[in-house]
Amino acid sequence: MKKALIIGINGFAGSYLRKELEGSYDVYGADIASFDDKVTAIDMLDEKACDALFEQVKPDYVFNLAGQASPNISWEKINLTMHLNVDLSVNIVMACLKHCPNARILLIGSSNQYDISKCQNSEGLLDEKTPLINDSPYAVSKNTQEAMIKLLCSKYNIDVIFTRSFNHIGRGQRKGFVVTDYCSRIASLENGEIDTFKFGNLDSWRDFSDARDVVHAYRLLAEKGQALETYNVGSGRSYYIRDMVGALIEKSELAMKKTTLPPRLSDDELIHYRSDNSKLYADTGFVAKFDVFDSLSEVLEEFRMKAASSKKEQS
Repeated sequence: MKKALIIGINGFAGSYLRKELEGSYDVYGADIASFDDKVTAIDMLDEKACDALFEQVKPDYVFNLAGQASPNISWEKINLTMHLNVDLSVNIVMACLKHCPNARILLIGSSNQYDISKCQNSEGLLDEKTPLINDSPYAVSKNTQEAMIKLLCSKYNIDVIFTRSFNHIGRGQRKGFVVTDYCSRIASLENGEIDTFKFGNLDSWRDFSDARDVVHAYRLLAEKGQALETYNVGSGRSYYIRDMVGALIEKSELAMKKTTLPPRLSDDELIHYRSDNSKLYADTGFVAKFDVFDSLSEVLEEFRMKAASSKKEQS
């Protein structure tokens, strides 16, 4: 059985990827903390520790899901963002080159790398040739990560596949993202912790996927993708964030009474940005399986359970 090493295995996407791979691969993990003997507690910014990990595991596949993933936080933690998204990836690639040079590495990028104002078509489809942008430390770090690893690949002939992943949601995602933030607010409202809440800017269309679909795409890319190619990972569908938040509000009688959604803008006023995932489909056969609105319900129920558990502990 081939070995798969997931860097950031305890994170949101990492935990889903572990479930996706287990049974077909001998799965190992690395994260800042460990909860079982298949996961190494490690700071991947430590070159020696990273080297020792690869010497021990010698994986056939490496999935780098570690890093700093928030554009907003990147403004507050610029140096950390660069270290986690660039230096960490360099450590992985160099350790892999030394101890398992034939391994395949999947390096996760972001749709935030794209300059959406330069979208080349009227349908809002963003393909892999869409120009990139450096409008936040996060975007700079991801663009630098990609450029640096491609440079190393050209020099050392390393097998790396790059993604630019669009928004994904599911149970286990922390607050700080639009879906989890509103689920948290609804749960807090129902739990009596707040009386109402304000809405942020809901007037944009974005590509959303269920995290289970995303990690399935990662697996297919590792198995079937073309070396040194970059792939969009997304649903290929555009969702109006106001409609997503509205769907959450409708699942709560109290939220419907206590809050008022801002008026809906006409479709002509906003571009429906979404991923062109035709390259992913052509090379791997990927097809999304999960309905995003079902995923919304699952995330809301998780936050309701957290709120109820917190209330019980306090009583």
